[in-house]
Amino acid sequence: MNIQKSIRKILREYLEEARLSDLLRVTGNKNELHKQIEKEISKEFEIDRELPTQLTLKKRYNNKKIKVYFNYYDDLKHNLKKRIKERTSFKSISEFAEIITDVVNYVLPDELGDNINQNGKYAVKVMERQLTIIFSVNLNNIKDNQIQINIITVLSKTQIEEKDIIHSFIY
Repeated sequence: MNIQKSIRKILREYLEEARLSDLLRVTGNKNELHKQIEKEISKEFEIDRELPTQLTLKKRYNNKKIKVYFNYYDDLKHNLKKRIKERTSFKSISEFAEIITDVVNYVLPDELGDNINQNGKYAVKVMERQLTIIFSVNLNNIKDNQIQINIITVLSKTQIEEKDIIHSFIY
Protein backbone atom coordinates (compact mmCIF):
# COMPACT_ATOMS: atom_id res chain seq x y z
CA MET A 1 0.00 0.00 0.00
CA ASN A 2 2.82 2.43 0.84
CA ILE A 3 4.58 1.56 -2.39
CA GLN A 4 1.48 2.51 -4.42
CA LYS A 5 1.22 5.87 -2.58
CA SER A 6 4.90 6.51 -3.25
CA ILE A 7 4.48 5.71 -6.95
CA ARG A 8 1.44 8.02 -7.19
CA LYS A 9 3.34 10.80 -5.45
CA ILE A 10 6.33 10.40 -7.79
CA LEU A 11 4.03 10.36 -10.84
CA ARG A 12 2.19 13.47 -9.62
CA GLU A 13 5.50 15.30 -9.04
CA TYR A 14 6.75 14.20 -12.45
CA LEU A 15 3.59 15.49 -14.16
CA GLU A 16 3.77 18.82 -12.30
CA GLU A 17 7.43 19.17 -13.25
CA ALA A 18 6.64 18.30 -16.86
CA ARG A 19 3.90 20.96 -16.97
CA LEU A 20 6.27 23.53 -15.45
CA SER A 21 9.03 22.66 -17.92
CA ASP A 22 6.55 23.07 -20.80
CA LEU A 23 5.61 26.50 -19.48
CA LEU A 24 9.23 27.49 -19.05
CA ARG A 25 10.09 26.26 -22.54
CA VAL A 26 7.29 28.35 -24.03
CA THR A 27 7.96 31.51 -22.05
CA GLY A 28 11.73 31.42 -21.68
CA ASN A 29 12.67 31.06 -18.03
CA LYS A 30 11.14 31.09 -14.58
CA ASN A 31 12.02 34.74 -13.90
CA GLU A 32 10.47 35.86 -17.20
CA LEU A 33 7.28 33.90 -16.48
CA HIS A 34 7.10 35.39 -12.99
CA LYS A 35 7.55 38.91 -14.42
CA GLN A 36 4.79 38.32 -16.99
CA ILE A 37 2.39 37.08 -14.31
CA GLU A 38 3.18 40.03 -12.02
CA LYS A 39 2.74 42.46 -14.90
CA GLU A 40 -0.75 41.12 -15.67
CA ILE A 41 -1.78 41.09 -12.02
CA SER A 42 -0.58 44.61 -11.32
CA LYS A 43 -1.79 46.05 -14.62
CA GLU A 44 -3.03 49.50 -13.84
CA PHE A 45 -6.16 51.12 -15.14
CA GLU A 46 -5.13 53.10 -18.21
CA ILE A 47 -6.45 56.61 -18.55
CA ASP A 48 -5.42 56.54 -22.17
CA ARG A 49 -7.79 59.02 -23.72
CA GLU A 50 -10.62 61.38 -23.02
CA LEU A 51 -14.21 60.28 -22.93
CA PRO A 52 -16.11 60.85 -26.20
CA THR A 53 -17.66 64.28 -26.58
CA GLN A 54 -19.89 63.65 -29.58
CA LEU A 55 -21.32 60.90 -31.70
CA THR A 56 -23.48 60.69 -34.81
CA LEU A 57 -26.03 57.94 -34.32
CA LYS A 58 -25.89 54.99 -36.68
CA LYS A 59 -29.67 54.92 -37.04
CA ARG A 60 -31.74 57.84 -38.18
CA TYR A 61 -34.60 59.43 -36.25
CA ASN A 62 -37.48 60.67 -38.42
CA ASN A 63 -35.19 60.13 -41.44
CA LYS A 64 -32.63 62.56 -40.02
CA LYS A 65 -29.14 62.07 -38.69
CA ILE A 66 -28.91 62.85 -34.99
CA LYS A 67 -25.75 64.17 -33.38
CA VAL A 68 -25.30 63.34 -29.69
CA TYR A 69 -23.20 65.59 -27.46
CA PHE A 70 -21.86 64.15 -24.23
CA ASN A 71 -21.25 65.97 -20.98
CA TYR A 72 -19.80 64.20 -17.96
CA TYR A 73 -20.44 64.90 -14.33
CA ASP A 74 -16.78 65.11 -13.47
CA ASP A 75 -15.29 67.34 -10.80
CA LEU A 76 -13.06 67.10 -7.74
CA LYS A 77 -15.76 65.53 -5.57
CA HIS A 78 -17.09 63.25 -8.31
CA ASN A 79 -14.25 62.07 -10.52
CA LEU A 80 -15.99 59.99 -13.17
CA LYS A 81 -12.80 58.37 -14.46
CA LYS A 82 -11.91 57.33 -10.92
CA ARG A 83 -15.40 55.88 -10.44
CA ILE A 84 -15.12 53.97 -13.70
CA LYS A 85 -11.82 52.54 -12.46
CA GLU A 86 -13.14 51.64 -9.00
CA ARG A 87 -16.63 50.46 -9.88
CA THR A 88 -16.17 48.58 -13.14
CA SER A 89 -14.05 45.85 -14.69
CA PHE A 90 -12.79 48.10 -17.48
CA LYS A 91 -9.01 48.22 -17.94
CA SER A 92 -9.05 51.58 -19.70
CA ILE A 93 -11.11 54.60 -20.60
CA SER A 94 -11.05 53.34 -24.20
CA GLU A 95 -13.01 50.24 -23.18
CA PHE A 96 -15.59 52.36 -21.38
CA ALA A 97 -15.80 54.78 -24.35
CA GLU A 98 -16.57 51.85 -26.68
CA ILE A 99 -19.35 50.64 -24.39
CA ILE A 100 -20.89 54.08 -23.96
CA THR A 101 -21.03 54.65 -27.73
CA ASP A 102 -22.51 51.17 -28.24
CA VAL A 103 -25.09 51.78 -25.52
CA VAL A 104 -26.14 55.14 -26.95
CA ASN A 105 -26.45 53.68 -30.43
CA TYR A 106 -28.50 50.81 -28.97
CA VAL A 107 -30.88 52.96 -26.93
CA LEU A 108 -31.22 55.92 -29.30
CA PRO A 109 -33.04 56.68 -31.50
CA ASP A 110 -35.40 53.69 -31.10
CA GLU A 111 -36.51 54.86 -27.67
CA LEU A 112 -36.95 58.55 -28.58
CA GLY A 113 -40.56 59.55 -28.38
CA ASP A 114 -41.47 56.27 -26.68
CA ASN A 115 -39.55 55.67 -23.46
CA ILE A 116 -37.34 58.74 -23.80
CA ASN A 117 -39.93 61.41 -24.18
CA GLN A 118 -38.88 64.10 -21.75
CA ASN A 119 -35.83 65.65 -20.18
CA GLY A 120 -34.70 63.80 -17.10
CA LYS A 121 -32.74 60.90 -15.66
CA TYR A 122 -32.53 57.47 -17.22
CA ALA A 123 -30.46 54.36 -16.57
CA VAL A 124 -28.94 51.67 -18.75
CA LYS A 125 -28.09 48.35 -17.16
CA VAL A 126 -25.14 46.83 -19.01
CA MET A 127 -25.71 43.20 -18.10
CA GLU A 128 -22.48 41.79 -19.56
CA ARG A 129 -20.40 44.19 -17.44
CA GLN A 130 -22.63 44.12 -14.35
CA LEU A 131 -22.90 47.88 -14.19
CA THR A 132 -25.45 50.63 -14.54
CA ILE A 133 -24.86 53.94 -16.27
CA ILE A 134 -26.99 56.81 -14.99
CA PHE A 135 -27.54 59.62 -17.47
CA SER A 136 -29.83 62.52 -18.15
CA VAL A 137 -31.10 63.65 -21.51
CA ASN A 138 -31.73 67.13 -22.81
CA LEU A 139 -34.14 66.95 -25.75
CA ASN A 140 -34.49 70.71 -26.18
CA ASN A 141 -32.39 70.68 -29.37
CA ILE A 142 -33.87 67.58 -30.97
CA LYS A 143 -35.57 69.78 -33.54
CA ASP A 144 -32.04 70.77 -34.65
CA ASN A 145 -31.10 67.08 -34.82
CA GLN A 146 -29.03 67.31 -31.65
CA ILE A 147 -29.34 65.59 -28.30
CA GLN A 148 -27.34 66.34 -25.20
CA ILE A 149 -26.60 63.43 -22.88
CA ASN A 150 -25.14 64.00 -19.44
CA ILE A 151 -23.35 60.96 -18.03
CA ILE A 152 -23.95 61.29 -14.31
CA THR A 153 -22.25 58.22 -12.86
CA VAL A 154 -21.62 54.50 -13.11
CA LEU A 155 -22.69 51.96 -10.52
CA SER A 156 -21.06 48.59 -10.09
CA LYS A 157 -24.34 46.76 -9.66
CA THR A 158 -27.18 46.22 -12.06
CA GLN A 159 -29.71 46.73 -9.30
CA ILE A 160 -30.44 50.36 -8.52
CA GLU A 161 -33.19 52.21 -6.80
CA GLU A 162 -35.63 53.46 -9.41
CA LYS A 163 -36.42 56.70 -7.57
CA ASP A 164 -35.61 59.83 -9.54
CA ILE A 165 -35.17 57.73 -12.70
CA ILE A 166 -37.82 57.84 -15.40
CA HIS A 167 -36.93 54.65 -17.25
CA SER A 168 -34.30 51.92 -17.33
CA PHE A 169 -32.99 50.05 -20.34
CA ILE A 170 -31.21 46.71 -20.55
CA TYR A 171 -28.16 46.41 -22.78
